[in-house]
Amino acid sequence: METPVDCVCFRLRRAARAASRAYDEQLAPSGIRVTQFSLLSVLMELGSLTVSELADVAVMERTTLTRNLRVLEKQDLVSSKPGQDRRQRVVSLTKHGRATLKIATPLWREAQKRMVDGLGAPRKQRLLRDLAFTAQL
Repeated sequence: METPVDCVCFRLRRAARAASRAYDEQLAPSGIRVTQFSLLSVLMELGSLTVSELADVAVMERTTLTRNLRVLEKQDLVSSKPGQDRRQRVVSLTKHGRATLKIATPLWREAQKRMVDGLGAPRKQRLLRDLAFTAQL
């Protein structure tokens, strides 16, 4: 019989908080957190995106993403401007955002290495497959 302690959501969120804490500690010298690093990395890789496109890629609620983007704009890490449709906002990485990513990426790589070393390569691959499957439910 399932119990609340066996709640999949609780276990996923607990693991996510623990992982985020480890990455945040490693990224601290860069001045950004892992959630910010992820958004900046998406913009670096994909280029300018509308808020809706970025929300889809990041699998985030638009309102949550908008709050996060305001913080990144205040830090001059991203900029936004109206899109072709005035109701859209297009988000881009700034020069300062690129420089911050340049500092943060080696720190992220170290956090990633620690996580992979702790998990072991086979468990990491299993975990990534399981998480991808879970995201499709």
